[in-house]
Amino acid sequence: MTSSVRLLTATCLFLGLVRLPAQQPVAPAAGTLAEGVTAVLVDAVVRDRRGQPVRDLTEADIEVLEDGVPQTIGSFSSPMFSDGTSAVPRDSATPAAGVTAGHAAAGVSQRDITPLVTALVFHNLSPEGRRRAIQAAQTYVGDKEETANYVAVFGIDLTLSPLVPFTRNGVAVRQALARIANSGAPGFNSPEDQRQKADAERLAAAANRGVSNAAAAGGAGTAAAVGANAATAQLATMQAEMVRGFEAIDRDQQGYIATDALFAIVNTLRRLPGRKSVVVFSEGIDVPTAVHRLFLGVIDAANRANVSIYTIDAAGLRIESEQANVRDMVNGGALRGVETSYSGAAGGAFTRELELNEYTLRNDRQAILAQLALETGGLAFSNANNLRPAFERIESDQRNYYLIGYTPTNSAYDGRYRKIQVKVRREGLAVSARKGYFAVRSPGTLPINPTEAPALAALEQKPVPNAFPIRAGALLFPERGRPGLVPVVVEVTTAPLTFHPATDAKSYTSDFTVLVRFLDRDHQVVRKLSQHYEIRGELAQIDRARQGKVVFYRESELPAGVYSMETVVHDAPSGKSSVRFSTVEVPAHEENRLRMSSLVVVKRGENVVEKSAAGTGPLVVNGVALSPNLGDPVSKTSDTVPFYFALYPGKGQRGPDVMIELLQNGKPVMQLPMPVPPAAADGRIQQLGRLPLGQLTPGTYELRAIVKQSNEQVARSTLLRIVE
Repeated sequence: MTSSVRLLTATCLFLGLVRLPAQQPVAPAAGTLAEGVTAVLVDAVVRDRRGQPVRDLTEADIEVLEDGVPQTIGSFSSPMFSDGTSAVPRDSATPAAGVTAGHAAAGVSQRDITPLVTALVFHNLSPEGRRRAIQAAQTYVGDKEETANYVAVFGIDLTLSPLVPFTRNGVAVRQALARIANSGAPGFNSPEDQRQKADAERLAAAANRGVSNAAAAGGAGTAAAVGANAATAQLATMQAEMVRGFEAIDRDQQGYIATDALFAIVNTLRRLPGRKSVVVFSEGIDVPTAVHRLFLGVIDAANRANVSIYTIDAAGLRIESEQANVRDMVNGGALRGVETSYSGAAGGAFTRELELNEYTLRNDRQAILAQLALETGGLAFSNANNLRPAFERIESDQRNYYLIGYTPTNSAYDGRYRKIQVKVRREGLAVSARKGYFAVRSPGTLPINPTEAPALAALEQKPVPNAFPIRAGALLFPERGRPGLVPVVVEVTTAPLTFHPATDAKSYTSDFTVLVRFLDRDHQVVRKLSQHYEIRGELAQIDRARQGKVVFYRESELPAGVYSMETVVHDAPSGKSSVRFSTVEVPAHEENRLRMSSLVVVKRGENVVEKSAAGTGPLVVNGVALSPNLGDPVSKTSDTVPFYFALYPGKGQRGPDVMIELLQNGKPVMQLPMPVPPAAADGRIQQLGRLPLGQLTPGTYELRAIVKQSNEQVARSTLLRIVE
């Protein structure tokens, strides 16, 4: 996965606010268990047996349960008539305890100023699907100069394309739709890609049939014929496998792009009050295993922001069901596997076919669309050529929802998923509402997923847990073009973690998460980094696995400022965690002034491939990736200890000059000048040196590097503990 793909989450933040009149302030969107807010808001649409909205319910008609436990409703708002008056005014307009005025929606005034907002999203459509989706959207927008609602248009293909910001300018919206209709970008899964895959599969199947037929015919010359055919079959099979391998990478990329883009859109909408709608035109979304946790994070973010997602299968009326396609794929794969066995391929291709079949059975692309809609209180529309009823339903839902607030009886921020159920005490009515949330405090504008939620919950424990040793550090590398580059390193010893024998009695499993987040001076989360580790291995190697060490490394970028860094390692099987806190200051910079990175004591180095992604990082020197020492003592038997830092000298000046100092109890013990090579093409000077330990007594020292250039001076230091 390339970094360019994963940087989508910030691409549409400029769309964050709909321009409303000054007297209509935009309150923060309804968040679940946000900092200082203990209320949960649920928007629910109620319909009768004929599918018509029910508008006359009162608070007494509705029951809310969380994890099966009835909750006390603290605020209640009914649907609005076209004139802005409430269908059923609540007797009391007092918000629920802990609900801010912007969140309460308890009276008419809040609902009266809430704009109706719809985001139209076109995801990876075939030419026919695009035509059908654009036609439906154009009908919804109409031909007036001003649209009834605020509308924005987005395209998701190889990237997220914000085509028009939220506006009521009908001309601008129609122009954006026309650009999508006339778009010739091939994107993923283009007709050309589909033909290439189909041709490769047909060629491989035909070649393998030739091998099996020649072998069955027998007779003179059979061996030579089989040999020639086998070579052709092997080449054809290799071509097909290459195409399939790229297809697997393609699926992962599509999944990452779709989830990142949808989260960016949801994150934009969270700033607005009330219920918001996202309409996704798609022929299916790929969510492979690597992307699934991020997909669940999108659902949680949508629920927190009161965003209901409606999915429309733009493929229209399907002659054959997706299940039939899955059946044919499985059967075809089995047949190809038998044919391949004749060519002496040792069953490798057959195994890969079974893996592909498993993926297909687990990842029905239309089912993913349905899940996205169902769990956010929206609706999925599929298997229909006439898409107008879909927009009629979306429009109706926007104007006919109840907004219900309650304070959970379970006030613990334990990271668990809380199921929400909204019931109506009248018979024959159906309710559409979001299904739940993760009980974590202040997720900020960043998504969370099921593996991160328990780790975030550990931050709420008093005192914070310290079940096993971990080390964490943030380094500063103000590189050209990335002055706020902050590499993050977390070390986890595996011995205290849980390693269980698997049910097959042949392997072991381990399941833990590393999470790091940065909070600014206002205690707002500005960056979050995490990795879920689900490790499997042979049972015979379990003791070796318990003696290992996991190094989590990520690169983040932060604006100049002071940040709190929170690090959590959570062991899922035992439920135990360890938390570390530290402070990181990213200094302000000037591109043409002298700058310096952190001073790093080096633990070890590992060769990497030059010119690869791993060979270009801030901790890579001459093809060697350096692992920083995060506080481990250094033995005198090592004779020397390596250290490293990078310089970014000012332009047009002589130097710089470097002095290395070692201090103990504030007093200099050693001073050594360090030669400085010329700067590289990127303006960076990498300084790698060794400090002699022979004359030093055991103890704690301060290692300092002082850099001077003209009238400027910068210094960095780190602690060094020496033992016998």
